[in-house]
Amino acid sequence: LGLYETLAELGDYALKPGGSLLAMIGQSYLPEIIEALGQHLTYHWVLSYQTPGGQAVQLWQRKVNTFWKLVLWYIKGKYTGDWVGDVAKSNVNDNDKRFHDWGQSESGMADLIERFTDPGHLILDPFLGGGTTGLVAVKMKRGFIGSDKDETCIQTTLERLQNV
Repeated sequence: LGLYETLAELGDYALKPGGSLLAMIGQSYLPEIIEALGQHLTYHWVLSYQTPGGQAVQLWQRKVNTFWKLVLWYIKGKYTGDWVGDVAKSNVNDNDKRFHDWGQSESGMADLIERFTDPGHLILDPFLGGGTTGLVAVKMKRGFIGSDKDETCIQTTLERLQNV
């Protein structure tokens, strides 16, 4: 969970006042993650990121098929932005694991990016994975910075961005 403390520190350093940090998480470690992120940022809200269709993640230890993910919304300082709906979703059966085991759908990332940013805004993804956030951000005319500790993730993202 030190990863989330580091993410909160990065948010505190990199976000403008009123800026948002969105963290898509699994439900299993919710209390610990909320505590870690809250050490440097202010909790604002939780969103439901729906992944409808037959591709549910199975949490064997809890015997749950999950068709949604949590997106925690933290703010640096005070939120002064527009109203935002708290249910985002990907298209039916649009989960995309071709580029990374934890890959997300382009349609779902587009929904989140549309809700929270405008063209020209800058998006930072410090956990690139398969590069979906970066790909969608660039397609939607947002600036993008990405990083990952895995060189393969960086190369995958660069290859995907070359085709945009």
